[in-house]
Amino acid sequence: MLSRTAAVLLPLFGRLTVTREAREPFAAGSVFVANHDSLADPALVLAALRGVGVTPVVMAAAGLWRVPVLGRALAQGGHIPVHRRTARAADALEAAARPTRWRPPRGRCGRGAMC
Repeated sequence: MLSRTAAVLLPLFGRLTVTREAREPFAAGSVFVANHDSLADPALVLAALRGVGVTPVVMAAAGLWRVPVLGRALAQGGHIPVHRRTARAADALEAAARPTRWRPPRGRCGRGAMC
């Protein structure tokens, strides 16, 4: 939802051209890392990723979940809150890694064992 919104709003402010070398889609579990210097940068990154067929899940400061409309969009999009400077900060990394872990196929998974 956020990347779609960013892609819709971006033309109101300017143009964004996204190029890449590979033509095939990104592999499932691909990780994109982007630091940002301004409040506009996250929207640009979301729009750029959407432009190449990626609907990202982002990690963001947990305080953003308290912003009325934005917080609801983040929660509905499955994005990951980062509780900075707390013991819970590492939970965000665990949550982000969870979908990228390899899972054995259902059925037999070696040496006759059933999964």
